[in-house]
Amino acid sequence: MSKNRYRNKAPYSTLHPDARHWTRKGNSWKQKIGYDTEDEAWEFLEQNPKLKTMGERPYFCELCSKWHIGRLHK
Repeated sequence: MSKNRYRNKAPYSTLHPDARHWTRKGNSWKQKIGYDTEDEAWEFLEQNPKLKTMGERPYFCELCSKWHIGRLHK
């Protein structure tokens, strides 16, 4: 068997993990960056105005109890 077999990087082997905590990067999943306070998240957005114009904003993640930057869709 080949040592370079495909490994599904989705957490818990699910096809759609919780979008509040994970983001899709190509064919794999990546954990979003967590900020300890809301002020730290807003400071990051002030340094990246392009994200701010796209509608990104800080929100509290209930899975890891940290703040992430993104768009929540209901």
